Amino acid sequence: MLLVDSDVDALGALASALRARGLTVTNANGAFEAVEQAFKRRPDVVLAARALDEDNALADAFAAVPDLADTPILFLVDGAEGDPSFDEVLRGDVDHIVSRITEASPRGSKPTVPQEIRGDLEQAPLVDLLQLLAMNRRSGTLGITTPTGAAELRLSAGEVIDAVYRRLEGEKALYRLLGERDGHFAFSPGEPASARRIMAPTSRLLMEALRQVDEVQRRRAELAPAGEAFLVTEPASDDLDLSPLPDHETFSVDATFGDSAAADRASAAPLANAMSSVPDFTAAPMPASDVKGNRVGSMPPPPTLRAAEPAAFRLDALRTPTTSPPAPLGEPAERTAVAEKLTALLQMPHNLDELLDEISGPDLLILEVLMELTASGKIRRISLADLTTPFAPSEHLPVLRSLVTRLARPGFAPPPHLVIAASTRRMATLSHAVRRIGDAVVPAEPPPQAAIPRPLGVIRLGDAVELALVGLPIEESFSPAWPLALHGAAAVVRLGDGGEDALAAHCEALELLLLDAEAMMGPLDLASPGQITLLVRAALEAAAGV
Repeated sequence: MLLVDSDVDALGALASALRARGLTVTNANGAFEAVEQAFKRRPDVVLAARALDEDNALADAFAAVPDLADTPILFLVDGAEGDPSFDEVLRGDVDHIVSRITEASPRGSKPTVPQEIRGDLEQAPLVDLLQLLAMNRRSGTLGITTPTGAAELRLSAGEVIDAVYRRLEGEKALYRLLGERDGHFAFSPGEPASARRIMAPTSRLLMEALRQVDEVQRRRAELAPAGEAFLVTEPASDDLDLSPLPDHETFSVDATFGDSAAADRASAAPLANAMSSVPDFTAAPMPASDVKGNRVGSMPPPPTLRAAEPAAFRLDALRTPTTSPPAPLGEPAERTAVAEKLTALLQMPHNLDELLDEISGPDLLILEVLMELTASGKIRRISLADLTTPFAPSEHLPVLRSLVTRLARPGFAPPPHLVIAASTRRMATLSHAVRRIGDAVVPAEPPPQAAIPRPLGVIRLGDAVELALVGLPIEESFSPAWPLALHGAAAVVRLGDGGEDALAAHCEALELLLLDAEAMMGPLDLASPGQITLLVRAALEAAAGV
């Protein structure tokens, strides 16, 4: 059969479910590709999402090809669309879909090809299953459904030649899939119609997976035991630093490594050329104060790393006949590239799942580099409690509404707005923090690339009272655009020292109150929505003369 749907996730999930029931499934994501695949494969039945047949587009495309005109077409619909017609089937009822396909197929009276292997991963781990298929040199498609998404492994003569899992492809998808312990699988025999994206022998991949899967789980637990997010540590300068660790910031934390690690520490080299010599470690328990996301200078030291327990080394020694720890993955250049990608992504908070999905390369390599950057203080953890916050306690809202009402400027349309001036790099972090304020409504469109004023969001305080927050990048080359944001502002809050004189001159000319954020609040963590709400509330009080 031919399955046609523009929703890739829904397509993969339904295809896996149908293969598990003995059907041979070919996928297409649009009318043009469906006709092309049907002409090549000559399916018995076409099953397509009803949305693709707008104005009979799909049916007319098949009718226009004489060899395909008689192909039965069934349409997938959701239950919310009403009772299905004679040529429609409910998407969620897989058994009924199989029954209708059998009825519509000209070969419906013939028994379907029995599925050779079918089961669940709890009883037959994927590693054992792939070894069995490799021993018998089987070719086909192994469809797998897990709680987090659908996957396919394509095999030729027992060798895995391609893997797709959620949005992942190739070896990364295979390694991630080998870590799954819960799910169902079904093997459909036949040579897969897929380009080869995995070149390494399956036996070598499985051996490497046995080492990596447990190690990935262990390092994930060490890095984010409570699901913490990560963020680049606020530097003293506004310049973005994507460079590797310099010689004096080798991967160690002097206050926490024992004497047994002294030799490793003394001989450690910078991230760019000696990450492969990093000793094995595990994370120490992280106190609550270490995940509050405070800025450097006021924040506690980042969560420290300690040497592995001797018992852990003895366990590793039982698994591998060597006394030295496993060599870290990747060449120095590859590890440096991963460090740069992590630093770039973590200008805004991301959790581990987001980082591992966004960055190409083995999960273990990404986690190793992330641990090194965390240990060096370049990246810090943020607790879940710091990721979202209300603008103010409900009992404070009446006073805040009164303050905002006072700030309305005659001749300017509501709501009154507060300008926050910062460098372009800090503006990205600030914008993300505003998005995580519970009472904020943020713009749907992405921020402009140029360093020009941009809306950050509108704080809704109830009773139709609102406060707009406007970001002002303070690169002086764009200062002619500053009046766009400054006219009618209730006050201007400056973060950092950039553009100080030029901004002060503009505020003086427009008779605007200019506030220094650090003078009011002390060192600020721009990534913390809680600290941003405190800053805005303090600015409101200052602007209203409270």
